[in-house]
Amino acid sequence: MIKYQKIMRKLISHPSSGIIMLRNLTGRHRKCCIKCGAIGCLHLNDTDKRGIRTYQCQACKKTFAETYGTIFYRSKIPISSWLLALIFWVTATGSISAADLSRKLGVSHPTAWKMLMKIREQLSKDLGQDMLEDLVEADEAWFGKKDNQDIVMGMVQRGKRKIRLIVIPNVKEETLYPHIREHVKVGSRFFTDSRITYAITGIRYHHQTTNHSKGEFAREGEVHSNTIEQIWGDIKGVIRTIHHGISKKYRKLYLAQYIFAYQFKHSTNLFFKSLCQLFTPTYCLI
Repeated sequence: MIKYQKIMRKLISHPSSGIIMLRNLTGRHRKCCIKCGAIGCLHLNDTDKRGIRTYQCQACKKTFAETYGTIFYRSKIPISSWLLALIFWVTATGSISAADLSRKLGVSHPTAWKMLMKIREQLSKDLGQDMLEDLVEADEAWFGKKDNQDIVMGMVQRGKRKIRLIVIPNVKEETLYPHIREHVKVGSRFFTDSRITYAITGIRYHHQTTNHSKGEFAREGEVHSNTIEQIWGDIKGVIRTIHHGISKKYRKLYLAQYIFAYQFKHSTNLFFKSLCQLFTPTYCLI
């Protein structure tokens, strides 16, 4: 496990080290002009007081900052504060609230909230590209009350930490089945409760159910949906104890944050994984 304390001390004592840390992520990438697409024509034009470099393209003579296309572009918040916020998030239990982050960084509550929302929005991109297969569980959960209520459909591949959380308008067959077809590989073993709208999945999947209304929560060892049930408990616990409720408008971003953290929970360096997702400049070609 990486020693986050060492990174934090470096960021606090030498704030300029933040941009150097970001720059090291793109050192191996080929660079191109974001205006004309020319490769190998960039030259260092200027460096501001925060240490952020500005490049100039020798082909079209246009200039741009190295943070262009990222959440750090034109931000008045120091890069070191962004990285500290990310460390506080990955080391927190479950999540971190804007109030807690504002106290730790010494910024206002609205500033901390906007930082966290930008991080969540960026982490939500390109999640869940692979199909779920083998042993897959599915269930639905209700979040919020009355006008602030959402129905969320969850699917998880058992043993692989691959998860999908989708906000849906209802739990009808015509709503659930297209999402299952999109995310679950045909022929997989599919475990749900006894809701009748899942019955159609028996056509393409090996569908098995447990009847919760009769007190049946597991059968024959591996026939259960306890994994997704535990996930619902974790998410609702974080929302209730840390965020004290979430607006329907931003619920998808909080769910995306949970998906990212769940899938990379056992990563040896969650901070680096998150940083790679946040800092992907548009001028870098892999």
